[in-house]
Amino acid sequence: YADAPNPSPGVRMDTAAHRLAEAYTSLIERDFRHAEGVQHYAALLGVTPTHLSRVCRKIAGRPALDILTDRRHFEARRLLRDTNMQLSEIAKKSGFSSPAYFTRAFKSRAGQRPSEFRESR
Repeated sequence: YADAPNPSPGVRMDTAAHRLAEAYTSLIERDFRHAEGVQHYAALLGVTPTHLSRVCRKIAGRPALDILTDRRHFEARRLLRDTNMQLSEIAKKSGFSSPAYFTRAFKSRAGQRPSEFRESR
């Protein structure tokens, strides 16, 4: 929720939308290493992917897929920086479905390939 706007003083934060967004982020934190998409998480939470994304956008300012992708990308950057694991292993441990997809997604977000990011550390 780091990018979410701060609520006004006295605004109650315990709404169904807040609880759903919090449950989603908890599931992501627990399971992001599995190559599951937003549909999977929405099903676990008993809502549609569209509803989940709408709630995330309302509460966190970002759609559900971006929150999931951000978490995976953060983990990949951490592993690239702090370990000497092979890129294929980092892709797997970060929840990407394949090393090729990991490379494309990483380059799209970071502006450089994972190997370039690692070399620049």
